[in-house]
Amino acid sequence: MTTHLLRFDPDAARAALWFEAERLAPRSGEDDGYAWHALLTAAFGKALAPKPFRVLARRGRPPQLLAYSAVAADDLKAAAADFADPKVIAALALDGLASKAMPAFAAGRRLGVSVRLRPVVRTDRDGDRNKTRELDAFVAACAAAPDAPPERSQVYLDWARARLIDAGAKVELLRLDGFEGCAVLRRSGPSGQGGQGARPLLAIPGHAVTIVGTICIVDAERFAAAIARGLGRHRAFGYGMMLLSPPEG
Repeated sequence: MTTHLLRFDPDAARAALWFEAERLAPRSGEDDGYAWHALLTAAFGKALAPKPFRVLARRGRPPQLLAYSAVAADDLKAAAADFADPKVIAALALDGLASKAMPAFAAGRRLGVSVRLRPVVRTDRDGDRNKTRELDAFVAACAAAPDAPPERSQVYLDWARARLIDAGAKVELLRLDGFEGCAVLRRSGPSGQGGQGARPLLAIPGHAVTIVGTICIVDAERFAAAIARGLGRHRAFGYGMMLLSPPEG
């Protein structure tokens, strides 16, 4: 299956108005990933809404929204033209949507990587997945070693390293490029009960971290799947997208 890199150049002002109208505008200390997820879903439907994605803020310029998808730009535009609200189309500036097919990276290929992550661990109370608890990885590490609390940055780097290894890569260099405390928004309750709009939004506290580094592909098939799927949790809400570049050094 081909994975396509998508680039949106959304109209930030129109997107903000849509967020407000839909009561999705993030408050202070909240991430805006759910709002963008909702906008993409309104444009393309659940089946075609691109994920993972990442919103790149650019000083003095409009934001970019990059995403991976199994569907190319022209087919997404056609789907939106058939069914999407015109204000949604305008907010995403879909006339300017572009895409390219991602190359097949072979084992042994060295790449630079940048990825925004939500470093969390999940625990099931009494083995019941319906009682799952999600904890920031640093909070969980401190609870596991109360007498010798670890360094926050190292916890996040180790967490990211493990995900990259699981993705079929060898990590040569990894550094923390920034982190911020912010709550991610999710709908409460099981999906399908009362409709998406009927379920209230819950703010889950935690941290967003950006990791950059150099990797070498060990398993090309697993790595290709990880590009399309993303790393970690909350991949539909602006996390886990691996942006690739020439390696450092």
